[in-house]
Amino acid sequence: MEDKIQAYRQPMVTATGIILGFILNFAATWVKQDTPSGDWLAYMIAICLLSGALLLIICLFRILYMNYPRNKAEQYYRRTLILFIIGLCLAFGGAFVDMFMHFMSD
Repeated sequence: MEDKIQAYRQPMVTATGIILGFILNFAATWVKQDTPSGDWLAYMIAICLLSGALLLIICLFRILYMNYPRNKAEQYYRRTLILFIIGLCLAFGGAFVDMFMHFMSD
């Protein structure tokens, strides 16, 4: 059977890898800094970063998985894309909240 998501595989892997690298770099510098926000906001930022990274790793697994149901390729890719967008929004949301808190504290 034909691999219907082959054309989408490389761009999705590239984008996911770059974004995961950004999240890892941001998280590595974020844990070293004192946060101007309270503990609850720091936990929220950490949860957003971790859950976003986890969803992006799941997305990476799904796009690289070769034994997906070929007869439901469009639905499989659509779900993978939704996981990608949600993971992206969560991770960037956490980063933006931290940047906003640093901006407001100065």
